[in-house]
Amino acid sequence: MNICILFDTVDVPTGGGNQFLKALIAELARMGHDVSTRPTTATEVVLLNGFNYASGRRLRVRQVAELRHSGRMSLVGRVLPLSYFKTLSRGGPVLVHRVDGVPELTRGHRTAADDVQPAVNRLVDHTIFQSQFCRTSFLENGGDPSKRSSVVNNGVDPDIFFPARNAPSTERVLRLVAASWSPNRRKGFATLASLSKVPRTQVVFAGNWCPEVDPERVELAGVLRSHELAELMRTAHALVHAAWNEPCSNTIVEAMACGLPVVYRDSGGNAELVGECGVPFADDLQETVTSLSGDYRVLTDRVRRNRHRFLVGRAAREYVAAFQDAVDHRC
Repeated sequence: MNICILFDTVDVPTGGGNQFLKALIAELARMGHDVSTRPTTATEVVLLNGFNYASGRRLRVRQVAELRHSGRMSLVGRVLPLSYFKTLSRGGPVLVHRVDGVPELTRGHRTAADDVQPAVNRLVDHTIFQSQFCRTSFLENGGDPSKRSSVVNNGVDPDIFFPARNAPSTERVLRLVAASWSPNRRKGFATLASLSKVPRTQVVFAGNWCPEVDPERVELAGVLRSHELAELMRTAHALVHAAWNEPCSNTIVEAMACGLPVVYRDSGGNAELVGECGVPFADDLQETVTSLSGDYRVLTDRVRRNRHRFLVGRAAREYVAAFQDAVDHRC
């Protein structure tokens, strides 16, 4: 299949969407598909990512309409009215939309992305939701319920994110790792800081710490590349993920691919992703730590048995199935 992933990935540390799409592009190519990042005359399917085509660069709805009808994305397409494209016959490739949740729910405030993503979605043939939470929240906030759709969780590169040979002992200190590219307070920084003060608990954070929150005893590891983050994860007992309303955290998937159970906030798609491979936050953080310690061996066994769920090979196969469905039901 000739596939365009319309997103400019980068090799420097950045958000989870970039990391997943890099892994997806590589896996699709490994499977034998022709993959590009811009459509050509040979393109059969274009995957659109949420509301942007690169980090910090939003999709233009008129250009998506031009792509749908003509197979091109031109400068002229930026200024022509949407009504013009509706007069044209369908001549472009099949469009599939990977929806990135509802930005307002994740960020805590509304931005242009909250208008762009539903507008793009109205032009596509098939929607891929990253979780059931993502599907429900998007359809409640402007998404088109008539579109054919799939739910496909993210996956990671197994050659980077793999378990340590032996799980560390929990006898002395429970070492927890957390990570976030975004410094938004809704990533749960205050909870991480409070958790760092629980006796016999060490919290290590990778990424951009929120400048408005005192880290207390959290060890700040700075921004890490994927292989460095994976190495850090393999030194830990578990991931702690305290974010609100995330549709499908790539950090959770990376950690579980490394064999880590997850301590998570029961919000967004977190519980859906983790399943029985972790523990939710209790009101008392000491109780949370005690629960993790008591069930640690059982949880790590579950994570390792379910590791295939978190890998990009599984995700890529499900994406190809969604692409084929879109081709078969082109609208």
